[in-house]
Amino acid sequence: MDDHLSWLDSALDWLGRMGYIGAFLAGFLGASIPFFPSYILIPLMATQLHPFLVGIISGIGAGVGQYLHYYIGLGGRHLFSPDTQARFEKWRIRYGKYGLWLIVALAATPITPDDIIWIPLGLVRYPRVKALIAGITGKTILSLVYAYAGYYGWSFIDQLLKGWGLG
Repeated sequence: MDDHLSWLDSALDWLGRMGYIGAFLAGFLGASIPFFPSYILIPLMATQLHPFLVGIISGIGAGVGQYLHYYIGLGGRHLFSPDTQARFEKWRIRYGKYGLWLIVALAATPITPDDIIWIPLGLVRYPRVKALIAGITGKTILSLVYAYAGYYGWSFIDQLLKGWGLG
């Protein structure tokens, strides 16, 4: 591969040697660190490991990694006045009605930054276990799509790269 893709080879080699722990880390780091390329690593790992297990394990890692943003909101809650904190209670009721489905939908969508929901969830003290389960569910759906896209689509991508002189 071209020199500009060597970082990808190194990351994939490192995560691949770690096996399914690498899949967990790819998901966790992808959800915790902005612009970490889990959407590239998960499909590539699925070409070396079982795609279903890669999707499930990386989804759990991504759900846990995204859940850390909840605590930013929870800690930031104390920066607001008591009046503002009281207004958070109104939002807690609204999130109680639709929050679970909103979390799953945003977590399963690759184009939305999930922080737009997680930090406010912490601010309003949305139930932690419910948030974690919804986040893991959504991220697992997304990770399974990534894993199977890599597993079934790698031969096509490999042919394209070779055609462009990158393979």
